[in-house]
Amino acid sequence: MGSIGQPLTLQSFPSGTPMDIVLDRLYLDGAVVIRNLITPESISAINEDIKPFLDADYNSGLEVFAKQTKTVCGLAGKSPAAIKAILQNENVKAAIKDVLEVTTESWWGDARNTCTSPPLLSSFFTVRVGPGSARQGLHRDDQDHHASHRNRDPKETTKLGCFVATSKVTKENGATEIVLRSHTWDDERKPDPKDVVYGEWMLEMRFSCLEIATTEENQFLAVSMEQAKKMDYDVQDLLGWKASAPFCGWHDLSNPSDLIRERDGLSKDLF
Repeated sequence: MGSIGQPLTLQSFPSGTPMDIVLDRLYLDGAVVIRNLITPESISAINEDIKPFLDADYNSGLEVFAKQTKTVCGLAGKSPAAIKAILQNENVKAAIKDVLEVTTESWWGDARNTCTSPPLLSSFFTVRVGPGSARQGLHRDDQDHHASHRNRDPKETTKLGCFVATSKVTKENGATEIVLRSHTWDDERKPDPKDVVYGEWMLEMRFSCLEIATTEENQFLAVSMEQAKKMDYDVQDLLGWKASAPFCGWHDLSNPSDLIRERDGLSKDLF
């Protein structure tokens, strides 16, 4: 860790590093790199899945993306390879659980109940930055949740961003700009471009400043019910088919997963 006056650097870990070490650094800096977490074979399969969509003549039209930038949204419904390599990656799942899963206790009469809210997939999309694309303004990714940072607690968060490079990413071709340790700032401090470091990597994944709240992308429209029925249960849960205890996300006072899979006897009570 640098001393006062020295610039911070984005820490990089080899694949296989114990996740408690990676997470300790993530909570300190707000971002880390894990090298070679996704195999070249998985990257090739993902690229093959999304190529027809990237080749289509389409631009999101959103001001947050330059006109030279192409996006493919709803990857959970378009790329089985991305689901397997990213959403079901054991290291990713471990990070999601540690950072985002919330457990609280409350009284119900004389009973003291413990309830756990599982994370949700907020958005799952790919971006191809074209030549001449303008840089985005520096911003917090949790602004869509109207999150407050008054406590300046690195573990009090609503988001975990996982960035996977499917080609070499550099400052020159649009690497993500990161202000390390800004996740512990209050809401008034303005980011300064001079404090930026760049997420430059080759076929790697980054965990960024820290989903439990409403998702950005509507996964029920991105992935059809028929598609969801064929997915593994852990993926269904991430997409929002599992109710969050107590009593959030139910359908007809039952777990929505009852619509797409056999009841397992464990999800009868929403508490």
